[in-house]
Amino acid sequence: MNPFAAGGWGYGSGMAPSIFGALPTVTISNAKTVQPDSTLYKFTECNTTILNCSIAGPQGRVVYRVATDSGALSSTMLKDNDNRNVAMVNWQPNANVEIRGVASRQRVRDWLHLSADQSKRVMNVAGVPYAWSPAEGYICLYKLQSTAPRVLARIGRAQDVTLEMTQEGMQLGLLEACLVATVLLTCGHNID
Repeated sequence: MNPFAAGGWGYGSGMAPSIFGALPTVTISNAKTVQPDSTLYKFTECNTTILNCSIAGPQGRVVYRVATDSGALSSTMLKDNDNRNVAMVNWQPNANVEIRGVASRQRVRDWLHLSADQSKRVMNVAGVPYAWSPAEGYICLYKLQSTAPRVLARIGRAQDVTLEMTQEGMQLGLLEACLVATVLLTCGHNID
C-alpha cells in the first residue's frame, strides 16, 4: 500500500510517483532552511531520472554523483568526488542496498521499511532508528525514539530535488544514508 499516494509526488512530469509517495508535489518557492546552519544538497543534471545525476553541495560544487548502469537498470551507485563507491542499490531481482560504513547489504524494504501504521518510513543507522515522515511539503527525518523529535534532515522539491541537512544530522553521520534515502524515495522504483 502506498500511504501517501494522494500527494502525487513523482520525479518529473509523467513519471511514476515516488516509491512510497511521500514527497507531495508541492512547489516550494521561498523555502526557509530547517535551521540557519543547515547545508543544502541539490540533485542536479538529472536526465529524466534522479538515478543519473550530480549532487551539488555548498557553493554549488558537485560532491557526489549518482550513476546507474545503462541497459537493464541492474545497479545504481553513489560515488564521491574521488570516484569511490559510497553506496550501491541492486534493483534485480529484489531491490537491495549497501552503504559503506552504514548498512550492510540488505533489502531496501528492510532498511527503509514502512511503519506499522504506514505513516512513515523507518531506517536504521548505527543501530539508531530514524523516521522519514511528510510535513509541510517536505519529507522530514527525525530520531524515532525521541521525546521531543527535531528535524535532522528534509527532502524537498522545487526545480530540483533537494536534501537539507542540519548540523546535528551531519554530526550523527547521516549524510550518505540520507542521500541514498533521497534517491530511493524519489526515483519511482518499487522498493517493497
